[in-house]
Amino acid sequence: MQNNRQKKGANAFVISILMHLVLFGLLIWSSLYQTVEIMGGGEGDGDALGAVMVDTGNAAQEWGRIQQQKKGQADKQKKPEPVVEEKPAIEQEDVRQQEIAKQEELKRQQEIQRQKDIERQKQEALEKQKQLEIARQEILKKQAEETKIKQMAEAAKLKAEAEARRLAAAAKQAEEAKAKAAEKAKKQAEEKAKKQAEEKQKAELEAKAKAAAEAKAKADAEAKAKAAAEAKQKAAAEAAARRKADQAALDDFMNGGNIGGGSASKGGSANKGGTQGSGAGLGAGDGGKVGDQYGGIIKREIQRRFLKDPSFAGKVCRIKVQLGRDGTILGYQKVSGPEDICTAALSAVARTKKVPAAPSDAVYNKYKAPIIDFDIK
Repeated sequence: MQNNRQKKGANAFVISILMHLVLFGLLIWSSLYQTVEIMGGGEGDGDALGAVMVDTGNAAQEWGRIQQQKKGQADKQKKPEPVVEEKPAIEQEDVRQQEIAKQEELKRQQEIQRQKDIERQKQEALEKQKQLEIARQEILKKQAEETKIKQMAEAAKLKAEAEARRLAAAAKQAEEAKAKAAEKAKKQAEEKAKKQAEEKQKAELEAKAKAAAEAKAKADAEAKAKAAAEAKQKAAAEAAARRKADQAALDDFMNGGNIGGGSASKGGSANKGGTQGSGAGLGAGDGGKVGDQYGGIIKREIQRRFLKDPSFAGKVCRIKVQLGRDGTILGYQKVSGPEDICTAALSAVARTKKVPAAPSDAVYNKYKAPIIDFDIK
């Protein structure tokens, strides 16, 4: 594009030079057939120069007329002078002087005309040069305007192309963003559907697991209830059996069982001074009144395992026992007494492990921690 501009500029310059040459040629050629009149100016205004343009056709005719005149003058000079009668010398001298004056005047007039022609040619040349300069400036102005228009058109074209590229890029970017958004929405929908399916499957599995757990819990509850019922029935049977056994033991005790080596029927003087202990303490004898039947059963059950020794004579050991509701011995400890007899007493408690259960809560609360006296009486 830059090369085309340079080439066009060079062509315009060549055309301008050719037009200048043509105009200069016309100026020189037409100057030969134009007249310049010099008129006197006003006061102090100087001389005014007037130029008259002559039509080229008329100039050609005038040129031919001038050539004919010159040719006629030459022919006249070639013609033999007519014979003139000789005049007196004075007259001849006057004639000669007149002729010389006439020739000088003609030469002066010719010189004036020549100077006028020269001045006219100068003015015409200046005018032609001025017109050529004006034409050249017009051409340059036109070329500059054309160049400016071309530059503006080129800039507009480049701007339009840039705008078109920008719009195409924006459209492409928008299309890509749209495609990405659609892909993202599709992916989110797939993930949502997958998540819903997983949640549904999880819910179904949880429902199944819950149903199975409920069924198992129901079965376990039924089995547990059944076992509890059986255990309760068994416990009731065992309790009945224990109560029966306790009653039998109480009956046996009431019918003359031995408590602490004494006799229920002979308690008159033997061990009458026995210690009742603290709270539910059980003495070695009956002390007149046997007291609660259950306390005697506890003492009897434990002392059956007490190994007596003659060295224990005159000695007493007191042991506190902690009982469970079912008669299990939960713990025991020495309250007082010598070491040897207390060792035997503690050993008897440890081997007993369990006594018959109390027939009621009231009896249990009274005898859940009895203190038992051990001696060899």
